[in-house]
Amino acid sequence: MKSHTISPLTFLTTLTFLTPLTLSAAELVVASGGLTPQGALEKIRAAKAAGDASAWTVRVKPGVYALDRTLLFTPGDSGTPQAPVTWVGEKGAVISGGAPLAGWKDTGKGWWSAPAPRGADGKPVYFEQLWVNGRRANRARLPNSGYFNVAKPEISPRAGTSSFTEHLVVTNGVKELAALAPDEMPYAQMCVVHKWSFARRVLRGFDPATGTVETWSPKDWTRWQKWNTRETLVCFENVRSAFDAPGEWFYDVKAGEVLYRPRPNDKLDKLQAIAPSAKLSRLVEFKGEPDAGRYVHDIAFKGLTFAASDATAPDGTKGPTEAWQHQAAIGYDGLVTAEGVQRLSWENCTVRNTGNYAFRFNDGCTSNRIVHCMLEDLGAGGVWMGAQGGYVAAGEKLTRRVIKRLAPRSTAFNEISDCTIRQGGRFNPEGTGVALTHVSDSKVLHCDIYDFFYTGVSMGWTWGFQGSVAQRNEVAFNRIYGLGKGIMSDMGGVYTLGTSFGTWVHDNVIHDVKSYSYGGWALYTDEGSEGIVMERNLCWNTTDGGFHQHYGTGCIIRNNVFAWNRTLGAVRMARQVVQDIPCTLHFVNNIVVVREGPLVGRGPRGVGGIWAANLWYDYSGRPELDGLDWEAWAKCGKEVGGVYADPQFEDPERNDFRLKPTSPALALGFKPWDAKSAGPRR
Repeated sequence: MKSHTISPLTFLTTLTFLTPLTLSAAELVVASGGLTPQGALEKIRAAKAAGDASAWTVRVKPGVYALDRTLLFTPGDSGTPQAPVTWVGEKGAVISGGAPLAGWKDTGKGWWSAPAPRGADGKPVYFEQLWVNGRRANRARLPNSGYFNVAKPEISPRAGTSSFTEHLVVTNGVKELAALAPDEMPYAQMCVVHKWSFARRVLRGFDPATGTVETWSPKDWTRWQKWNTRETLVCFENVRSAFDAPGEWFYDVKAGEVLYRPRPNDKLDKLQAIAPSAKLSRLVEFKGEPDAGRYVHDIAFKGLTFAASDATAPDGTKGPTEAWQHQAAIGYDGLVTAEGVQRLSWENCTVRNTGNYAFRFNDGCTSNRIVHCMLEDLGAGGVWMGAQGGYVAAGEKLTRRVIKRLAPRSTAFNEISDCTIRQGGRFNPEGTGVALTHVSDSKVLHCDIYDFFYTGVSMGWTWGFQGSVAQRNEVAFNRIYGLGKGIMSDMGGVYTLGTSFGTWVHDNVIHDVKSYSYGGWALYTDEGSEGIVMERNLCWNTTDGGFHQHYGTGCIIRNNVFAWNRTLGAVRMARQVVQDIPCTLHFVNNIVVVREGPLVGRGPRGVGGIWAANLWYDYSGRPELDGLDWEAWAKCGKEVGGVYADPQFEDPERNDFRLKPTSPALALGFKPWDAKSAGPRR
């Protein structure tokens, strides 16, 4: 195969003389002051429209390439398996959705200021995130750390609208909120964390005499009334009176300025402050047409950095974000967003500084790969993958059965491997490390997933026993840790929801999952989980337990280690019968140890299935299993062949859970494995 290298200056001339039969490979160079990423995309598009079938390479030289609109790929931009389109970034090549702020000056008041950027209409462009010298700056926040509590929530319809008025009492922040100027309230936000949910509300009023905050809700947030507000936390952002800590910034609406309090090592003449450009939430987008069978396909990205995109505005406005989110930041785009794509890949790429997910794959995404990538400083989560619905092939129904035939809009056969996914939930703490929703036959392998406020890996998106396409997914050899951080609740290192026949969760290391009120679990099979195997997972130091099944049937939990789990029980099952379907569980050959809290929480004795050959031990000497001591538990018929004994770990105080040769667990059939195999392969 003969190769032709085409520079940006000679591209059009060369194309005139080379036919698709003779042009086998072609190259473009993106460089500062030369061809732009958008220009390269358009040149390849023009060539393909003219019949070119070459393997194209776009080499991106070091530099920051700022976009003022989304880089949009359509089916006509595709390659083929034999002649793909490849974008290769040299070290330091960054495609950015950010705009630098210029004109910084020292006010002499302890902070620096710069004019807010102006839009095409001449008005200041509002934004909610700022990166200074490569790191996310904290927006002026009240309180600086932690949260306030609320009480006495009241909600009522707003006349003539579809929204509602909310009134709630801030129980311990009255003094601080009283300093908030009324004309700055529309640009201050109340951030609400409630169990697994999060919302942003614009302040409409505040009564310092009663401590009552007024906000408007896009829809009836009945959870205020249904759930105990003890589990609700609030803080306030972009509040002038809270602009008091180094590294904080404040959007001064009155002056049309951005204010920043410098950190000790910041230099005014070297300050690099980047704001998202014009609410650009999708920096790169792939838009295929799966219903028509037209996909974007065979495009690869290597060594590129994608950075600085804003959060999705669910209400479509350019002003302060005001929205109720449901769970796992479901409404957020990805900095890279795709629909109707096949055989796309990202290798050794970095995605950072986004208000969204790093990647979002929607309907009709198959056989795509994210490999050896770094995803960090994420406003929401790492990767959201899954169609918008449980699509099945024509003539089939979504029921509790194995689903093998895919529909045009099915999302399946994707892989996320050897990636580091960290620092998530910085704008919406619901963000999940990886979410596999209506997706099948996909893998999350050998990743590091840590520093999130919510779940590490979430799978399935149907509630109850109604059937799901989320089948045959594999989550294996990952290190998942540092979750929850005592802020959100009802989460897991690996979380499943609904029917998931053939799904396999194995050889993961999961630790340090800390919830606010309840639900810091390592492995969590939630409503309707069934057909899942979880084995050879090493789990320790979680708020509530190593394993929790809300309700489900036919799941197999075997050959795992659950250690240092507290509060609700190292192992727990909440419900026995749902929708007239008996709940079951096969819990076999596991090692469960605690030093505080029960070994088994309330409930499992009424659940069917097999519990056999498990080893149990309480280092405090006070074992409790579903309200029973060990002798009563051993006689109740639930556990077959299990023992209560010291498992003889090598060094449990240092979380070294390797077994000594004399461990009684080995006699029960427990099979050790090398936990060091988890994590990215370098």
